[in-house]
Amino acid sequence: MGELIDGRYEVLEALGSGGMADVYLAHDEVLDRDVALKVLNRRFSGDEAFVERFRREARSAATLSHPNVVPIYDRGEAEDGACYISMEYLPGGTLKDRISRDAPMDSRTALDVAAQIAEALAAAHEGGVIHRDVKPQNVLVTRMGDVKVGDFGIARAESAGTMTGNAVLGTAAYMSPEQAAGRPVDPRSDLYSLGVVLYEMLTGEPPFAAGDSISAAMQHANEAPPPPQSRNPKVPAATNDLVLRLLSKDPDDRPPNASVLAEDLRRLAREPEPTPKPKVPSDRSSGTSPTSVYPEVGGGKAAPRRPARRANPADLVPWLLVAFFVVGVAAGGILVLRVLGAPLP
Repeated sequence: MGELIDGRYEVLEALGSGGMADVYLAHDEVLDRDVALKVLNRRFSGDEAFVERFRREARSAATLSHPNVVPIYDRGEAEDGACYISMEYLPGGTLKDRISRDAPMDSRTALDVAAQIAEALAAAHEGGVIHRDVKPQNVLVTRMGDVKVGDFGIARAESAGTMTGNAVLGTAAYMSPEQAAGRPVDPRSDLYSLGVVLYEMLTGEPPFAAGDSISAAMQHANEAPPPPQSRNPKVPAATNDLVLRLLSKDPDDRPPNASVLAEDLRRLAREPEPTPKPKVPSDRSSGTSPTSVYPEVGGGKAAPRRPARRANPADLVPWLLVAFFVVGVAAGGILVLRVLGAPLP
């Protein structure tokens, strides 16, 4: 360490490494501040496709100004030709680190984090940019615990469709079914990926945990995800339903946009969590089980119990009059027999 890049950035320590770039904590000697410096791996410096993808990240993020998007400060090339991007340094690590440490996370906390990501995506989508690689590793945590979305390396303008023909780009464990199939994507593809991230925060693992990328992509395309409640019974029913809606195979069944999703997430985070009711034991003498007190997963609802009807005193008046009449007739008959001296039956 101690290397000086482009005569300006002193490398202090390595923060992480990805498939195409390494990230360092560096000190900007011009502006006297610490930054995160992302440097394209030198073996890709001569590959124009990788260089363009790296430049696109800087351009895409630089067009966005939002509290939940990692700001880009600068971009350039080092003396040896390696491209770099200078951005805000966030000391809290990644959301993936936080999930590994804290998951399953409290539902309100998970909803609040997801809302911040949704608001960042809303800003990107409004600017015509689709992220295409929303995952916990690309969400950074601030010193105060808030989050910011970064790594727009494969982001693309919405009008551009796929990047290279039907190229499949993204991370298999988090990509939407349309991405997995190499079809054109739209902003709702990012919402699917956010649904996977929210699922992982609530349960500690993604819905599909196949051992290889191809299997994971096939599962996203063809298999129904297990409900979050099946892995964490503490997940509220409304949150469970929203996650399953985000993970719909058909984009039309997902929320219409990131702004609407952010509002839904905020609303759920404000609502008090219902206290689980004890299950009613089965009636073993009759061999039947009473109707469940819980709604069924997937939108179905258990039949509501009809409360026992309390007797109304007014309903008893006709029956009392009939009873008095019958008793009166019987008593009158006995009196007549006594008067006539007839023997009683």
